[in-house]
Amino acid sequence: MGREYSANEPVEHQVIDRIVDLFRTYDVEMVRSSCSPIHEQLAIRIPGRRRDGITLLESHVDTVPADDWGPSAFQPRIDGTLLFGRGACDDKGPLTSMILAVCEILETRITPPTDIVLLCAGDEEYAQTGIRSYVNTMPPLVRGVFGEPTSSIPVLQHKGTVRWDIVVRGRSVHSSRPELGIDAIRGAIAIYSWIDQWQAELRKLFQSELLTGPSICVTMLQGGRTRNAVADECRLSVDFRVTPGMDPEQSRKDLVAALDRWTASTHAPWIIAHTEPQVTTPALATSLSDPFSHAALAICRRELGRDDVQFMGAPYGTDAAWVSSICPAIVLGPGCIDYAHAIDERIDLNDVVRCARIYRDIVMSELPRS
Repeated sequence: MGREYSANEPVEHQVIDRIVDLFRTYDVEMVRSSCSPIHEQLAIRIPGRRRDGITLLESHVDTVPADDWGPSAFQPRIDGTLLFGRGACDDKGPLTSMILAVCEILETRITPPTDIVLLCAGDEEYAQTGIRSYVNTMPPLVRGVFGEPTSSIPVLQHKGTVRWDIVVRGRSVHSSRPELGIDAIRGAIAIYSWIDQWQAELRKLFQSELLTGPSICVTMLQGGRTRNAVADECRLSVDFRVTPGMDPEQSRKDLVAALDRWTASTHAPWIIAHTEPQVTTPALATSLSDPFSHAALAICRRELGRDDVQFMGAPYGTDAAWVSSICPAIVLGPGCIDYAHAIDERIDLNDVVRCARIYRDIVMSELPRS
């Protein structure tokens, strides 16, 4: 997550070691690769009848930190059928379901219709370098299923993200004479209010069938150097979520230009600067009419025993966005997103097994291509 990292092995190393040991008995092709200086991933390939493209199963290995939870976050416990622990549903539950599905295919020795690649991806939570590096080298894709906690209901659309800092600079003076300075914190507050107005305008322009409109959230506000001086600098960390049809980088440029115009028109005394984006990811925009998606939906309905299950949209982002311009892509997995990144993160082990059957049926079916 951008923190200092001093271990001698990649973040995902021990988990990938375990997966390699598991699949070594099956005599399958495994490619372990680096996706950043501190992250790695594993691709496992199972041959299919047709060799003109692959079905991608992808779940990520990394998790977010557990500062809010403490050491017990990494001491898994089971209560009935619930497994508690950091990463239980995001993303070890979906990853386990995919592993179970692939193992069953290998053990039954039934050849799938297309090659299957199970990508145990690295660095999804911070910079998505795993899927991005894989996209640059992967064979042609015919369809992709990305494991995330969706309660085993297909997600076809989700938001993209661009994150950066807005830096407000003023002039520091003694706090007993604030009128002589330029308060950067006051400028940041004014910009915060302007951002709300800009968000409201964007939501009038950009709408989606499955999603709420674009959102702009200030996630951190840092300013001031000492208690007895007017702040000469304040920094707003911006998390800008865009909907399908919006380009994240262009949307950021539009916001920057509009903020410059507002600053000039109001004769604001502050100097405003912008850092380079920390991360930029596209939105997922799979069509609601896509045949592969409808075939997957039918399998989910059958396994869940619910005819009322419908496609969903999600406000968060996933690795799926990086392949949705290449092939039909869905996000699908066991567990509830409400527990992801949360204290007492959990997953029902029955859901893990059930979703393994969904994954198996999806990759073994002669699913139509769009």
